[in-house]
Amino acid sequence: MQTNSQIRQSSLAAMKGNWGSAVLITLLLILIYAICGAGSADEDHITPQMIALVLLIFIYLPVEFGVLKMFLGFARGEESLSPSGLGGAFNGTYYWKAIGTSILVGIYTFLWTLLLIVPGIIKGLSYSMSLYIIAENPEMGAEAAIKRSMEMMRGYKMKFFLMQLGYIGWVILSAVTLFIGLLWIIPYYQTVFANFYLDVKADYEAARQQ
Repeated sequence: MQTNSQIRQSSLAAMKGNWGSAVLITLLLILIYAICGAGSADEDHITPQMIALVLLIFIYLPVEFGVLKMFLGFARGEESLSPSGLGGAFNGTYYWKAIGTSILVGIYTFLWTLLLIVPGIIKGLSYSMSLYIIAENPEMGAEAAIKRSMEMMRGYKMKFFLMQLGYIGWVILSAVTLFIGLLWIIPYYQTVFANFYLDVKADYEAARQQ
């Protein structure tokens, strides 16, 4: 498997000539999140908060999954970056799987975090490949995808944790640009994480064939 540095370098090289589309997609994703979650800031009224929650679940989560799926195809060299990819989950194949898997991963991670923060982080890392697995295997159920993610991430959780730390560091540094830098950081790391998945998947499949 490639080192984290090699994955980042190859991902950065892949972004050459694609930054314009990547920035536009990220801008649209952020706008959709802002629109869907607008009511959540109203602490005095439960109705806007409930509407925001419903929109985040049934609109934003599928959009976010569509972006993940698109960047996975981009990392494989099979798909170009296009705003149309935002709607990639709005069909009978992926829509409910995207929502169900996202919610289940969130619930499991939250429940582990209630015990202790560290187990929650570890489990979150274990479940981190679940949506990529669904993107490639839409016939698979959420529980099966989570189980496979846990199997795939054995021995790779620390490696992915360090990759995520790098992402968090860049997000914090983007404050210097009033977070405008996120328009470049987010799509870059979407590519990085997709390439990480492809590498882990290759090692997992090779190990199973032995």
